[in-house]
Amino acid sequence: MLETNSVVRAMKKLLLIVVLGLLWIIPVSADERFIPLELFTGGEIREDTEIKFTNANLIFGEKKRKKIVGPEDWKNPQTGKTIKVYKRTRKGQSGLKTQLFSVTNDGQCIGRVWDSRRGGRVIKNGCKFPLGVWKEGETRSFKGASGGKPRKIELTILKLGKKQKDKVKFNWKLYDGSGKLMDDNDYTFSPGKAMTKLNDKKL
Repeated sequence: MLETNSVVRAMKKLLLIVVLGLLWIIPVSADERFIPLELFTGGEIREDTEIKFTNANLIFGEKKRKKIVGPEDWKNPQTGKTIKVYKRTRKGQSGLKTQLFSVTNDGQCIGRVWDSRRGGRVIKNGCKFPLGVWKEGETRSFKGASGGKPRKIELTILKLGKKQKDKVKFNWKLYDGSGKLMDDNDYTFSPGKAMTKLNDKKL
């Protein structure tokens, strides 16, 4: 009986050590901040936390081949609804690529609503940039469609900063309807410059 009690006490002590160890390695909740729309467009960042379609007209990128302008009205050819969008273009060897972006997923993102590639396609519930209040290390998933095909997007904040004018680095993953990973990229956006770095992890 004494031996049994000793084993029980030893097991309790071991369990306590394991629990304390887990509490030690679990990270404290990361800082939270508001990510403004202007960090995506390169516009002037305001002090308030209201999401507004402010004016944008910026040429950016290392080779100055990218441009974002807006907002402008765009009528969704599938729903007939007219919304505010930003038009982002990129000059490449195959010509000019055009993408239209708007606020999506109840204000959690800026996402594509239309893409000129592959003959042009409408995108539903796209998410290409985190918008509003996020935490460092936080991951959110969004379900949508591209050209009628189901897609899932997973976005994780890698570096957040504390101020609204701090740059943001995040990971963006795109999955097809079967759950297969299609794209895995790290993006960095900086105040007044829009996207300043892209790490395309070739799959």
